[in-house]
Amino acid sequence: MKIKTITLILTPLLFMLGLNAKEISSHSTFHQYAKPGAPVDMRYTSQKVDVNEISDVKITLFTSIPTGKISTLIDLDKNLNSLKIFDDNVSFQVMPNQQTFVINLQVRSQKEGLYYIRLLTKVDQGYGVKLRSFAIPIYVGKEPEIINKNINMRMKALSSGENISISKAIETIEVVKEK
Repeated sequence: MKIKTITLILTPLLFMLGLNAKEISSHSTFHQYAKPGAPVDMRYTSQKVDVNEISDVKITLFTSIPTGKISTLIDLDKNLNSLKIFDDNVSFQVMPNQQTFVINLQVRSQKEGLYYIRLLTKVDQGYGVKLRSFAIPIYVGKEPEIINKNINMRMKALSSGENISISKAIETIEVVKEK
């Protein structure tokens, strides 16, 4: 008798909590093709939200190097705002027992759209800097409508018809003198 009563009381509550739950977006770069570059992988989770709702974004960086330094430049799209003040150029010291690093952000937008948080990671092991970039999508509004409406604004098309996205990069040019 008591179990039936508890079930009758909890079922509507759990149903309402399910209706208010935000859809989670998650991805990892492990075992994915990457151009040669910094030995850094990334996993993220974020919430797909409506306009003016807060999306909690958890970014985890992993490296296989035993020692060195990882610097990360963080850039938010124009209409994506952080609720917390954060260091957009954060550094981590890698040690044999510390190879995982977490960045937590809270973001929102007043406009529906597909936005990106871009990371440019630099790994310095003492004999040269290597780079790797990441883009974390943030969905504000209804996802199918966002993708159809914003894909042409976010992408550039090559002459072959292939779409490419534009990200920040750092280029180093070294002049080699002949002896």
